Amino acid sequence: MINEDRLHALDAVRASALLLGIVLHSTMSFFLPIPAMDVSQSPLLAGLFYVIHIFRMSLFFLIAGFFAHMVFHRRGAQAFIRDRFKRIALPMLVGWVIISPMLGAIVIWGLIRTFGVEAGAGAEPPDMGLPLTHLWFLYYLCIFYAGTLTLRYLLVEVLDKSGTLKKIADKFVSTLVPSVCGPLIFGLPLAFVLHNAPVWHAWFGLPTPDYGLTPQLPAIAGYGFAFSLGWLMHRQTNLLNKVRARGLFNLAIAIALTIVCLTMAGVAPSMELPFSNSPDWHKPVYVLCYTMAIWFWVFAIIGSAMRLLSAPSARWRYLADASYWMYLAHLPIVFFLQVIVAQWPLHWVIKFPLILVVTTALLLLSYHTLVRPTRLGRWLNGKSVPRHRLVSQN
Repeated sequence: MINEDRLHALDAVRASALLLGIVLHSTMSFFLPIPAMDVSQSPLLAGLFYVIHIFRMSLFFLIAGFFAHMVFHRRGAQAFIRDRFKRIALPMLVGWVIISPMLGAIVIWGLIRTFGVEAGAGAEPPDMGLPLTHLWFLYYLCIFYAGTLTLRYLLVEVLDKSGTLKKIADKFVSTLVPSVCGPLIFGLPLAFVLHNAPVWHAWFGLPTPDYGLTPQLPAIAGYGFAFSLGWLMHRQTNLLNKVRARGLFNLAIAIALTIVCLTMAGVAPSMELPFSNSPDWHKPVYVLCYTMAIWFWVFAIIGSAMRLLSAPSARWRYLADASYWMYLAHLPIVFFLQVIVAQWPLHWVIKFPLILVVTTALLLLSYHTLVRPTRLGRWLNGKSVPRHRLVSQN
């Protein structure tokens, strides 16, 4: 049975998707010159980046859509819009103002340390639009909230008063979510977009839409579909039990597809267009394997969480609350540490864990003392915990 009052497993999944972002960004300097090129490069960390990037944000947006439907029907439209503006739109705007200049300064510093002062003397970089930084996900959440509420109003009040389309959508979801064909069908919108994209760096999968206010089609096709599916899945929460039952099967297929993708794209990252000199079948096969891998990973992780993390846990509840702040605040810390250690003559097996440990410690300390018991905690999490209750609860 699914406990509607608190879906502990999905809280853990949402927290994990955000916290994996800290891991993912911490790998970058060890195989990319962002924010600085570390002297100890690591194909293994490049592979870790590749795997995490396959599923992380699709998983996050599916869970976001699931909880959005729950909150919308519990609180109503007006309360939902007020809550999303306060907890999503405002942190995004404040974060852009505070974090963007910090990241820009750190990246320039890192480039100078890596390539010398002349690194900044070249041609002007292309104008890609407003830098959304890692907070782009908040911008796309706002887009998905607005689009979903508008579409829902049109369907419920104008186009589908009889509920026929709603029944068709429910049948579509209930049939495909537990089916082995589901990941193939769910991946088709994104597969079509990526296959027909004139420029696509396949190794980096779904392009991160971190520049520009114009919605990018791959992000809409991939993450928008995931959000919509999460919204519809909450209408049938019993589907979570079916996903749980297929967790290990989905995990095995996800790993197999990931190996196929890495074999085709190469373990080392590449900014080249890898299919220009390949047989015609190469690109569509890679695209289908990659988009299917997204959904097999998503359902494997949710199913495993439903099996292992459904019981109440004070630690996971705390991390679920803390993960939002930790993700919002982590990137300047990670980038700063990466630039600091980049020239140290130490192996990455020392520096990478060091970056993670120091970053996590600083974020948890700041959350525990400056966020959780304050108005900032109420702003971000919808609640604050008085200081005298912090120790007893955690």
